Amino acid sequence: MARRPFILVSAALVTSLTVLVLMGQRVLERDRAALFARYAEERQHGIEEAARGVAGEVSDLGDDLDLASTLLQSAESPMVAARELHAIATIKREYIVMYARTDDGETTKVTALDAPARVTEQADSIVERQLAIAEREPGRLHVSSAYIAPAEPGAWYRVFAWRPKDHGPAVAAVVDTAVLLARMKLQRDPMTRTLIIDARGATAGVSDRALAALVRDRPDVFGPLLAAIATGTSSTGILDDSLARGIGLPTTRAVVIGVPLVVNNQAPWTLLVVSSTRGLQTQEQTIVRRVVVGSALVLALLLSAAAYVLRNMFRARALRERVQHMDHLAHLTEKAEKILDHIPSGVVALSEHRRITSVNRWLAERLGHDVVGQQLVDAFDSAPTDDVSLVVNLVERALETGQPQSLHRERVALLGREASLNIHAIPLARGIGDVSVLLVFDDLTELCRIEERLLHSEKLVTAGQLAAGIAHEVGTPLNVARGRAELSLSHLGNEHQDADNQRVVIDQIDRVTRLIRQLLDYVRPSPATMQQVDLAQALHAVKNLLAPQASKRDISLHVDVDDRTTLYADPDQVQQIIVNLMLNAFDACPRGGNVWLRAHSSSRSVTLEIGDDGHGIPREIQKQVFDPFFTTKKRGRGTGLGLWVVAQLVRSHDAEIELDSSPANGTTVRVHWPVRA
Repeated sequence: MARRPFILVSAALVTSLTVLVLMGQRVLERDRAALFARYAEERQHGIEEAARGVAGEVSDLGDDLDLASTLLQSAESPMVAARELHAIATIKREYIVMYARTDDGETTKVTALDAPARVTEQADSIVERQLAIAEREPGRLHVSSAYIAPAEPGAWYRVFAWRPKDHGPAVAAVVDTAVLLARMKLQRDPMTRTLIIDARGATAGVSDRALAALVRDRPDVFGPLLAAIATGTSSTGILDDSLARGIGLPTTRAVVIGVPLVVNNQAPWTLLVVSSTRGLQTQEQTIVRRVVVGSALVLALLLSAAAYVLRNMFRARALRERVQHMDHLAHLTEKAEKILDHIPSGVVALSEHRRITSVNRWLAERLGHDVVGQQLVDAFDSAPTDDVSLVVNLVERALETGQPQSLHRERVALLGREASLNIHAIPLARGIGDVSVLLVFDDLTELCRIEERLLHSEKLVTAGQLAAGIAHEVGTPLNVARGRAELSLSHLGNEHQDADNQRVVIDQIDRVTRLIRQLLDYVRPSPATMQQVDLAQALHAVKNLLAPQASKRDISLHVDVDDRTTLYADPDQVQQIIVNLMLNAFDACPRGGNVWLRAHSSSRSVTLEIGDDGHGIPREIQKQVFDPFFTTKKRGRGTGLGLWVVAQLVRSHDAEIELDSSPANGTTVRVHWPVRA
């Protein structure tokens, strides 16, 4: 008994569905004629528009010929005339051959590059006739009857001739009208058959052969249509199933549309189109199916409403659990992002296609621009190519091996300046969203600077002990030896043959003494007297001081500094730094070289540059040039203490010194002084 209401409701629904289907069929039968008429009217409008387009194309031919006549009238020579005709024939694909004949009988002929040979041969006589007609009747476009070349069954050639009323030569063109007719695009519809007949009864090569045969064999069907078209009136009709099947259309009734195709105000051509109504039949079937399916869906929905409600209850519970899980995941993600943004290292997230998906704050601040969305190889646009390739290759190795890859204490200029970095590429075994590998940068520059200062301090301690020992152990014997040499020189006299030898001994003892004194001064420098230094005045003073030595070596000095640039430092030590660096630049320059002194300031530092265009310093020894006793000069010409002293004085001012050198571009030493409030 419990199932009885369900059965009654189901029976009522099925009965209602059946009634709806029957009523739908009756409505479709009643409105089918109206559908056919409306379909034929819509198709007729489209075909008439296509016919007007063809008429416009033909009218354009007349404009082209009038333009050609005007251009040829102003041509300076037959060669120029031929070139003008050839240009028009090249632009218009339907032009096969173009002719022009002046009043004195001179004829110019241009043939398109792809023109069939037989077409041009057959066209000559027709062109002569059309040119003669155009000369007799100027101001009108004259069109010949169609002719078809044996080798071109799809073409439909006609000769169009024109001569202006008051000026210009007569111009004719052999035109493949099949190209113009093909632009109607009616032949591309598989449910449509097209027939085109000119005023003389000739059938266009693009016409459907089966339809042409049917029109010829069944005048009882197509006669009224053709008669109406001959009077310039469009007409429609119906073709039964068997005739439609005979011309290759589906076995269903077809609509016949006849439209007059007016060409240059002459007798109209006939454009006959047969279009299958298979689409209407399909539409009817679709409507019936939709009614049936809709009714079945209504029944199914009513029967499954309870199950749907129950399912939604379980689904809502699952969604609540998922929302809670997503909230927890979002919290963890936000926490991880905050941690990454505040760690003192750079982190880059890369997709499997090496595209940057995110960058933490530390690295974004140092790059200075947004790189999210860029390829890794394009992110460090100001870095040297070799440094970028180093990082790219590290990522590739990590992805190939599936293991983390690292570079330790690499000197690279990825972050706007050269720095010592630890670089780690960490591939993820299971990608998280659009992240497949993490790239981590640890900046060790400050740590390396502290290590260098510790090492420098150890060297200073060693050098101090060495200098003190040398001064104590060597100073007294040297003084005794120098006194004895002077005594011997006084006894021998300046004219004695051994006097020069004694003077050499005295000079060498003095040299060793100066070296010991210099070393003691370097390891025990005097305290600095800090004050504001006018850097422009200091640079010009050093330039004037060293100008004679530069002139002697034929070296040009250049100073570029803002008069308002100042720094807080010991003026004597600043001068000592500049002099030592310039003397090294002199030694590196050949005769005729250049040395630059530049200074510029920013909100954070004042930068002093001493550069030259000399032979440069090899990369492998650049890290040693500031070590004590390291020199590349010949023995006896340098102590290796000049740049060491410069570095010591720079560090005593809490400044930084860096070296930029290459054998091809010379050397530039930059000293960055901090700006003090």
